[in-house]
Amino acid sequence: MRVLAAAQEFMQSAGIDGWLTRDYRYTNPIFWQAFGEHIDNVTRPVWLLIPAEGAARLLAHDVDTGRFDSFDGVLDGYSNRQSMLAGLESLLQSAGSGSPRIAMEYSELYQLPRVGRVDAGTIELVRSLGAEVVSSGDVIQHATERWSPAQLESHRFAVERLTRIVKGAFEFAGENVRWALTEHDLAEHIRGRFSRLGLEYDDGPVVAFNEHSSDPHYEPLPEGSAVIRRDGWLLIDLWGRQSDPLESGEPAVSADITWVAKLGSPPSDNQQKVFETVRSARDAAFDFIESESQSGRPIEGWQVDRVARDLIEQAGYGHAFVHRLGHSLGHEVHSNGVNLDDWETHDTRLLIPGIGVTIEPGIYLPEFGVRLEMDVFMGDGGPEITGERQDEIVHIET
Repeated sequence: MRVLAAAQEFMQSAGIDGWLTRDYRYTNPIFWQAFGEHIDNVTRPVWLLIPAEGAARLLAHDVDTGRFDSFDGVLDGYSNRQSMLAGLESLLQSAGSGSPRIAMEYSELYQLPRVGRVDAGTIELVRSLGAEVVSSGDVIQHATERWSPAQLESHRFAVERLTRIVKGAFEFAGENVRWALTEHDLAEHIRGRFSRLGLEYDDGPVVAFNEHSSDPHYEPLPEGSAVIRRDGWLLIDLWGRQSDPLESGEPAVSADITWVAKLGSPPSDNQQKVFETVRSARDAAFDFIESESQSGRPIEGWQVDRVARDLIEQAGYGHAFVHRLGHSLGHEVHSNGVNLDDWETHDTRLLIPGIGVTIEPGIYLPEFGVRLEMDVFMGDGGPEITGERQDEIVHIET
């Protein structure tokens, strides 16, 4: 399977003897990504070891082993705690003698919450059996977050349609602003467009008018949504993925974009200044990725955040940039690869070929907020902006 080969390729280069991922009652989605499919009604702890070389091994309770008939590797069962410990020790010994170096969903000092899926007791148990535990963050990215050509095309499908939808939503707002159109009404219109254009979504979108756009994760509900007036500021953040299954059988990859518009009168000087600052930060971040890639220098996620954040701080808006610069893109819109983050975390994972990220700096003032979000794919030849980037404030005539 593709995950097995990719994980082994990375571990051999990194001096890691094996990747041990464990799930109990679906608390660790990374386990199922590594396994390759989701299986219902697994009721006991299940362990998967992908060694740096050789066949993968699965350890499951006897009541669950029958559900893993599709597993292409060595399947072992256990009946009670003692046999589970014996089976786990056997898994670890198969990865390497002595003190094998084992990657798990662990992040030292909880630096990367997206990686830290395994509880401290499980880490203690594995260490008690003689293993050295290291973080699986880089293994996860290399094995599960790189897009195949088919997944890249599914992303292009999504980002093109999202761009069409957001432009259409601005037009719809202008055409219906006289009829007490609310943020929730516009969000419902957007959701209807998703299904007609072959997209699916887990939640969203963000439709935020005036001061509501100062909340990065504002959600317009049926009750309490603002009426979109004939003069004001409108931010739309929307995400989704292709709804039709890929012929390759792989999961489709999401897209995620944010645009802003001004209804009625032209933007104020302050709105224009904030927009231009955010746009400059976004473009500076991409230019940094591009120049470092062309120079052959490795790029860590935190470095890209720092480029954009420094620019916004120098413009006097550092206090108003309250989230990381960008996140990993995969089947889930917030995925498990590197984030562009030197704010909420200090993400030292590398931007490697085959992954996707968002670049979305924001400035949030009490009366309005600006976020400009675009998607970037790290190709073999360097980074690519996969959709249309917004370079001017959309003006909606009312």
